[in-house]
Amino acid sequence: MARIYVPANAAMLRTLAGTGELRPVSAVHTVTSWLRREAPGADEEDLEYTAFADAALASLPLLAGGVPRRIVISADVPDDLVSEHDEGTGAGFEGVVALKRVAAVHADDAAAAEEVARALAAEEPDLDAVEAHVLDWYAPSEIQEFLRSLTHDWQ
Repeated sequence: MARIYVPANAAMLRTLAGTGELRPVSAVHTVTSWLRREAPGADEEDLEYTAFADAALASLPLLAGGVPRRIVISADVPDDLVSEHDEGTGAGFEGVVALKRVAAVHADDAAAAEEVARALAAEEPDLDAVEAHVLDWYAPSEIQEFLRSLTHDWQ
């Protein structure tokens, strides 16, 4: 099994919660062979965090016109569905992410949403300011509750 980090937005998370599956709309991120070569001696947790952080950054373009919160879905999928890109943590993914394969959902809190909204509106966004916010962790069983809080926050 491979752990993938899926860049997402609130609408995609609603789809996952409603249908039990999600087809990623962009590259997923994972610990790739390239990353292991570029960071010799790094422990697995650091490599995973790099792939996760890349997915969080990749979620920004998905937020235009929607709720300004980066969302990353962490899931464990069969290795043969993941094809690493030549460089970086990006990878292709052939298939759907089933809710039963989701390990966690990570999302910006309301305070970070303000920074994300500024970045989305800026001609030259301050990505360091956005990346300074740590995404909150949610168990798969908490997705519906999180989505209700999102709806409440942005009405």
